[in-house]
Amino acid sequence: MSGAGEAPQRSGRPRAGADPLGPLDKWLDGLSPTAVHITEVGRRLLLERGYEAVTIEGVALEANVDRETVRRLFASKAGLVHAIWDRLQIEQWDGLVERTRAYPPGDRLDAYLRGLGTLLADPRIAIATAEVASHGLRDAAIRPRLAADYDIVRASTVEVAGLAELAGRDEPRVRLLVSMIVAVIDGLGLQIAADSDAVDIDGLFALFADMVQLLLAAEGGAKGGV
Repeated sequence: MSGAGEAPQRSGRPRAGADPLGPLDKWLDGLSPTAVHITEVGRRLLLERGYEAVTIEGVALEANVDRETVRRLFASKAGLVHAIWDRLQIEQWDGLVERTRAYPPGDRLDAYLRGLGTLLADPRIAIATAEVASHGLRDAAIRPRLAADYDIVRASTVEVAGLAELAGRDEPRVRLLVSMIVAVIDGLGLQIAADSDAVDIDGLFALFADMVQLLLAAEGGAKGGV
């Protein structure tokens, strides 16, 4: 889910010959200045020319570095795409999670959902998501990374949006609810990317937050309170 401002740079770098299917907190626990530069060039290529333009050779040429440097830092195209995806979306989403935690528990769900609308107001996020998802789902090296990201988003939504107590009572129902939230967000992101001027982003996400709150209230009433 870059958004409203540049993502903070991380320290360190992926290990040499990194396995892009390894744990995300180890694979992308930090990027060196050279790696950050390469991912920024890769991000530009992804947004301007599409997924097919993001190759080891193409990014190395555009970044004015040796292609062996790119291979040493990212191991493969899959590793490079993972790093680009991380800086395009996940770091911005991490920032939203941290901001949401600062709200009182009763206000977090509304703040979280409205904050997602603010992130998606940048159509580049949805464009990049569509590019990576449409190609990555056919790539055996990248598809597990997409699945892992969805796992992270679902788990954090339960925690940060204040659904943890309901999850303790009826975890399967909460998993369905959170999957629905993520699906709606993805769909709205595509609409915003297609024509952001035709979409009332604030209104959409305010309405969506109200709908989720009503659904939670109905669930809580059916089970004697949440």
